[in-house]
Amino acid sequence: MNIFRPLLAVLILFIPLYPKFPLLNFSNTYVALRLDDIVIALIFAIWLLLQIKSRFPILKEKFTWFFLAYFLAISSTTLVAIFIYQTEPVNILLLHLIRRFEYVSLFFITLRAINSKKDLLYFYFFLLLSVTGIAVYGYGQKYLQFPVISTMNEEFSKGQLLQMNVWTRISSTFAGHYDLAAYLSLVLIVLLGVMLIYKNIFIRLLSFILFMVSFHLLTLTASRISFFAFWGGSVLALILIRKYLWVIPVSVLVISGMLQSVDLNKRLLATLPFFKPKPTPTIIIVPTNTPAPLPTISIKPTPTPIPLPTVKPIPTIIRHGPIDELIPIDIDAGVARSGEIRFNVEWPRAITAFRKNPVWGTGLGSISLATDNDYLRLLGESGLLGLFTFLFPVFYLIFRSFRLIKTKRPNSTVRLELVFVGVVFSTLTNAIFIDIFEASKVAYAFWIIFGIYHQLSKFNQKSQ
Repeated sequence: MNIFRPLLAVLILFIPLYPKFPLLNFSNTYVALRLDDIVIALIFAIWLLLQIKSRFPILKEKFTWFFLAYFLAISSTTLVAIFIYQTEPVNILLLHLIRRFEYVSLFFITLRAINSKKDLLYFYFFLLLSVTGIAVYGYGQKYLQFPVISTMNEEFSKGQLLQMNVWTRISSTFAGHYDLAAYLSLVLIVLLGVMLIYKNIFIRLLSFILFMVSFHLLTLTASRISFFAFWGGSVLALILIRKYLWVIPVSVLVISGMLQSVDLNKRLLATLPFFKPKPTPTIIIVPTNTPAPLPTISIKPTPTPIPLPTVKPIPTIIRHGPIDELIPIDIDAGVARSGEIRFNVEWPRAITAFRKNPVWGTGLGSISLATDNDYLRLLGESGLLGLFTFLFPVFYLIFRSFRLIKTKRPNSTVRLELVFVGVVFSTLTNAIFIDIFEASKVAYAFWIIFGIYHQLSKFNQKSQ
């Protein structure tokens, strides 16, 4: 019996659906220990004990050595930060290091859980259940006032229950709308690929329904980068599996989604300033021969102040959204502020850290909790060593999949591997403007997906 088969199924359901309630807070940061950390640690402990008992068969996998190189790189980066630069308290540097190990550990758990092609469909049904739960809770937030559990700032990360209003973008069970959008941009490509590859009517119909529902949820998040990441990844996947005509309906769906979503439409237009009409200046002509009238000053009596009754405030249990979501803010100002934070603060800060130490960087977590560009974050925190060792296994697997493009009669497993190339491409696109590999729920999902992708490639190698 493969014990990791049901354990991975639990993770596929539990990780996206369980809100990010904190269990234990750490000093010097508002990142907290949560239940998902404990569940993953227990499963990894079981995996490690079985590896010790079997004398580490995982070392026979080529990818194990790739990730060992990455672990060595970020560990040396942490040591340099602790003993030389001292950029952050030791507990923060070690916390970020452990979290990187935790994320990638799901890749190895996935390898142990999937032993045959039949396992793929088993886990796909759990993914469908997970997406269904995300959709139900997301629509519940939008229309039934289901609470929001956010980690967008220190106050919200304490596990407070917030309520949406008309200006809030949905986040479902995720910590923010960007996390939900990034997750959906990956899952949508998987749903699309399975819908077009498998011939089972029930699977195709169920995949189509959840695809349309998930796409609508993606438009409700109004995340521009995830929207285009899904579009680019899906088009790439369709081309690789030779479903060229499907590029047209998918592109029509994406464009119609842009036009129908008022929030997304406004944000896209605010992103492209040359689409905005320039205001026409108003010219007022004053005759030169007519003197301008002098203003008259009238003195009004000061009104007598009327005392107001004292109102005792009523305490509330469920808090509403942040103040900038209670007030309808200017979309142009919000988009401009988002760009200015990236271009003028976060990205220059990461570049400065990289220049300080191009080889090792200044330590994991040393350039604050957000950079909004994972490549610059990798460079700033772990230098060229960390960036190269992190991206090498990803691009290695992509290039290995390119050998399948010339397959004359690809079977469903071959085409599914090519679909996952589009999924990884979507992830890499999201990473340009989102710290996707550090957003825990999305990072967990990515490494599970990457593990499935690896096993698909392995099965295809054996069959060839």
